[in-house]
Amino acid sequence: MKYGNVPGISKPISRLAQGTATFFNPADPADCYEMLDLSTEFGINTFDTAHCYGAEKSIMFGKWLKDRKMADKVVILAKGAHPYGHPRVTQKDITSDLEATLEWMQVDYVDLLVLHRDDPAVPVGPIVEILNEHQKAGKIGAFGGSNWSHRRIEEANNYARENGLTPFAVSSPNYSLAEQIEEPWADCLSISGPGGDEAREWYGKSDVALFPWSSRILFRALSQERRSAAGKRPEHAGLLLALLRES
Repeated sequence: MKYGNVPGISKPISRLAQGTATFFNPADPADCYEMLDLSTEFGINTFDTAHCYGAEKSIMFGKWLKDRKMADKVVILAKGAHPYGHPRVTQKDITSDLEATLEWMQVDYVDLLVLHRDDPAVPVGPIVEILNEHQKAGKIGAFGGSNWSHRRIEEANNYARENGLTPFAVSSPNYSLAEQIEEPWADCLSISGPGGDEAREWYGKSDVALFPWSSRILFRALSQERRSAAGKRPEHAGLLLALLRES
């Protein structure tokens, strides 16, 4: 596993991050623990969580952190300000989602807070200011945006620099070798394909980090690799294992 660094986060960050969304089943603690244990065994130390994934998943992840004594060893990525039927990119909602996440996980801070969506109707100033407040309070190490355009991130970071504040450190748009035919989810912002040329050029010159993600099938491939006495795996498993070992 190769690792990188993000300003504001003292720990190295694995190139692949393990998500805790659709396949993280809090009704099966053994399965959850196996997924998390196996991820760390293969060098993944960064875990993607989100307020909108639900309290049960964050609570289970927090139990694993405590039982395995991993809170100070892994990079916790939390996401908030997801729209629940209406835009929620406000100081109040960002704070509420962060506080709930900390309570669910029973931790004092998260290494990285990412705003799950943007609301271009909201000025960047108050957003940058509240994120800086939480950073100064020791509740987050660094922050960034998911589904934020590069122009809005640039606007936010210009505001931060002009006002002596910390800028966005990371961005998580949809980015794939495949050009999407339709949005995988509502308001998905992609920088893939010809339409993303300008954004990719901007990221190439910017110090804002782009984040890679692992997937459910990656964990299942690893799990099956361990369990299969015959060594027979789905066709994709060998490729995914090779990808992980080269990462």
